[in-house]
Parts: sequence; C-alpha cells; structure tokens
Amino acid sequence: MDATLTLWQRFARRHVSPALTSRSGGLSTVRFVVLVLLAGFFAGNLSAQSAGTGTIEGRVLNVGTSRYVANARVTVDGTNLEAITDDFGNFKISGVPAGEVKLTTVYTGLDTDSAALTVTAGQTLTHNVDLTSKERYGVPAEEGKDKVIQLDTFVVQSQREYEGDALATNEQRYAPNIKVVMSSDSFGSVNEGNPGEFLKYLPGITVDYVAADVRTVSVRGFASNFTNVYWDGMRMTSSASGTTNRVFEFEQVSINNTSRSEVTKVPTPDMPSDSLGGTINFVSKSAFERKGAQFNYRFYLNANSENLDLKKTPGPGVDETYKVLPNFDFDYTLPINDRFGIVITGLSSNQYVEQHRWQPTWNYAQAGATPTNPYLQQFQLQDGPKTTNRASIGIKADYKLTDTQVISLAVQNNYYKSYFGNRNLNFDMGT
Repeated sequence: MDATLTLWQRFARRHVSPALTSRSGGLSTVRFVVLVLLAGFFAGNLSAQSAGTGTIEGRVLNVGTSRYVANARVTVDGTNLEAITDDFGNFKISGVPAGEVKLTTVYTGLDTDSAALTVTAGQTLTHNVDLTSKERYGVPAEEGKDKVIQLDTFVVQSQREYEGDALATNEQRYAPNIKVVMSSDSFGSVNEGNPGEFLKYLPGITVDYVAADVRTVSVRGFASNFTNVYWDGMRMTSSASGTTNRVFEFEQVSINNTSRSEVTKVPTPDMPSDSLGGTINFVSKSAFERKGAQFNYRFYLNANSENLDLKKTPGPGVDETYKVLPNFDFDYTLPINDRFGIVITGLSSNQYVEQHRWQPTWNYAQAGATPTNPYLQQFQLQDGPKTTNRASIGIKADYKLTDTQVISLAVQNNYYKSYFGNRNLNFDMGT
C-alpha cells in the first residue's frame, strides 16, 4: 500500500490540481480515494460506451444495372448517424447503438430500402443493400422475395436513359459546386466514338465541328481554350491540328473508355485559374463499379444514305473503297476479389460521310463595292467525301489500399486517321 501510495503521489504531483493535494504537497487519503473512484467511474463509462456500440458497413447495388451506386444516403433511423456511399457504393457507419436498429437507404430514382438489423457491441456488421425500381412500375416489394425489376417490352432502353438521369441527380445533389454529370450510355450509341458527340447534348455546352468531327468544346460561351479537359482528375493535353496552342481536341480520345462525364461550370478553389469557362472530367470505368464479371459488346454497320452499295465504289481517293463499314466495341470488367480488379476496353470505328457544301465570297471594298452594296467575287461548290478510322484499346487495374483509397494503373492507346477527298468547283467573277 505504501508503495502504491508513493506512485500515486508522484502521479498527483504532476497531473492533479492543487485542490486535491494536502498542504504538505502529498495526496490526502480521502482525496486519493475520491480520485480512484472517479478514475474507475470514467474508465467504466468509456468501456461501456465502446462496448455498447458497433459498426455497419456494406455496399449499395442497383440491381437493374448490376452497378454499385455512388451518393446513396444510408441512415440509422432514430439517430443522427448517416453515411454517403463512395464511387464504388461503399458505406461505413460507426457508433451504432447495440441491439435492434433500422437501416434506411435512399437513392433518387430507385425505391427506398429499409432493413431491420441486429448490431452486436464491439462488432462490425456487413450488410449489402440491393436497390430496385419495382414500386416505380407498380409492383409492390414482397418480403423474402428476390429483388428483380418488372420490365415490359419498352423499358430496357428507357431504364438506361433513366439511369443517367438518376446518376446526374445524385451526383449534383452532393456536389460542392455547379456541375452536370451524365452516364456515358445515357444517350445510347455514340456515332464514331467521339466523346464530343455525347457532350453536345449537355446544357451549357457548345461544340465546334471540323467537317463531320467534333474538334473542340466550349463551356458557358467561353472560347474552347478556356475549357480544360481531365481524365480521372488528371489534366490532359493533345496535339492540336493546324494551330500552335494547347486547345484540347476531342477526336483523339474515345468514349468507350469512360463511365461518365462531368462538366463543371463553376470552378472550386483547387482548380486552375485558366478554366474560365469550366472543366470537363472523364471518369474511367472501374473494376469496382459492377457486381461480378461482365462482358459487354456491340457490332454494327455504319453507312451513308447516298452510298448503300455493299461492294466497292469509286472514291474518295484514287482507288475504289467500301462505303458500308463494320464497327465494334466492347468492355470487360473483372473484379477478381474485393480488393483487386481489371477493366479491358476496345473499339474499332470506321465511317464514310458525304459532304456537299457551297460557299459565296463577297467583296466589300473593291471595284466600287461598299459594306452596304458588296458584289459576289467567288462562288464555290465542294464535294468533300471523308473517311474516318478510329481504334482504341485500354486496360486498367484497380487496387484498394484501404476502404477509402484506390490506386489505379491505366494504359490506353488511341489511333485516329481521317482522309478528305475534297473537290472544288470555283466560279470567279470580276477577274
């Protein structure tokens, strides 16, 4: 006891306030007993608090698309405990009271899910949530039944479009700024694989065409050189054709490698100051966004209404060529386990287009011409058939370092070739 008192006295001299010590500098017996009781009380309370709570974790899945959803809101009813799922549908709620609790999951566009769970103190409960849209189609959810989606003949395509709407709504709801988010398959097939053909449908976007290709993109009316382009948050550059600036040109990337596109109209403080118009961020496909292995492929023909012959015909160059051309694309997602997975994508796009143009040139300053009374100096007719060949292959490996950190290694190779067979007929006047 004396040795114990000595140790406590040494501790008290350093950590206990003078009010608890005796005049001689030592710790009185009564105060020592009070200190021990208080220490035991707080230690017991802390132990009881930690032992009286548990943790709930899991993933939220959209059954209709077999994709894990981001920005789903998971709450414990009757408490202020909640979590928002990450990009791969993961959530984790700590400090859940032990015993029976009710977990509610909300995602705009899908039915709300409620589940009664039993939380064990000091333990982690894994609970995965499967969201459906049965009630949206007038089919009440039944307890104990497998969760499926009631579809009719026309719902498959509309469900794809609705998925893009739901994704945009949920992403924008929790965004710190103004941005537009759309899933890459929201508008169905994108001709020729140019992501600009997808972006032109989004509000506040203006695309600039060169012949039949989307070359550059403008946001909010600013010039295209004020719009920066990113891939998974990393800034991209491209070789500009015909100019010496660093304007990004969209024919050099393929939409087949992207999961969704994010257009930011109001920059946040961490963004570069040269993004006056806004930024465009392509989010690549991830091995953790789907449940199980999935292989998607598509094969189709691309033809022009003026050249529907299946055999070779003259043009656009010296030799005869096919005008009805084959196209295909695919993506293969393989989550090997909960921590590691790969994604392989590929595309081959071939297109022939007819281009018929006419262009007048007016003279406003010579031979008596004025701005209000110009004369026609030249009239040009152009037959500009064009072929475009695009090929893309990519592989990406994703590894989860922790539940909230993912490291990815991605390699992509994009090939683009276009041929213009322009033939001009000029009528010159006044020369």
